[in-house]
Amino acid sequence: MDYRAFLAAPLAALVLSAGATPAPLRMPDGWKASRFALRTANDAGDGYDIGIDDTQTGHPPALTLRSTLPLSPDHANAGRAYETITGYGGQRLRFSGQVRATKASAWAGLYMGLGEADVLAPLTGGEPGVEKQLPVGAAVPAADGAWHEVSAVLDVPPGTPCVGLGTALVGEGQFWVRDLKFEEVGPEVPVTTTPIAVDWTLARKRAASRADAMKLVAPRPLSNASSRRAQPGLHGGAVEGRQHPAVAVSQSFQPRFKSM
Repeated sequence: MDYRAFLAAPLAALVLSAGATPAPLRMPDGWKASRFALRTANDAGDGYDIGIDDTQTGHPPALTLRSTLPLSPDHANAGRAYETITGYGGQRLRFSGQVRATKASAWAGLYMGLGEADVLAPLTGGEPGVEKQLPVGAAVPAADGAWHEVSAVLDVPPGTPCVGLGTALVGEGQFWVRDLKFEEVGPEVPVTTTPIAVDWTLARKRAASRADAMKLVAPRPLSNASSRRAQPGLHGGAVEGRQHPAVAVSQSFQPRFKSM
């Protein structure tokens, strides 16, 4: 969606309408949901429910994010709803709205960051260098159940192709957003300097631990491979697998898809 045709118009009126794909909670048109959660038990579910809260009446629709399972405190857990916009290089942008929370164990609010798609994924994944370009955030002031006005302002360097904006819940809790507004602003509006409170240092430590653990895993064949010496290749040749002390067989890739 080209937001420049709707500058200063409430995003709630633009995007908080029913999506086309049936889901437990409907997503706003054009928005995506992403979850990064480590559960404390083998419970079903992915940790977060994200979508339009149809129980909110008497006001334009509200988007909610809520944790659904106990989450490990040793992980950068985060659920978010976001959209990627383009064509705003060299501009100062403001993303604002009303937010409220009944619980937010780590952080909840609006954010903007430079990059394509899910700009929070590198943080929750602990990728190298994320601290050099942290998304800015505007947090809900208190988890008191009341609505609060918040805004995040970001300078977009010239030539930047994409900006990600959205709302996130870090850790456990539930919060809502409504009356969202996106607009270009002038130099008199101060930029937001507070980054979103995703613990990327914790995420990086966990990523390093996971990498160390993977080094100790014994090699094993592909799950969709057959244990044969050689199989015809796509063009009539032979497909030979690597010879490894633990896997001294060829691996002819034969996908096995489950019927729907």
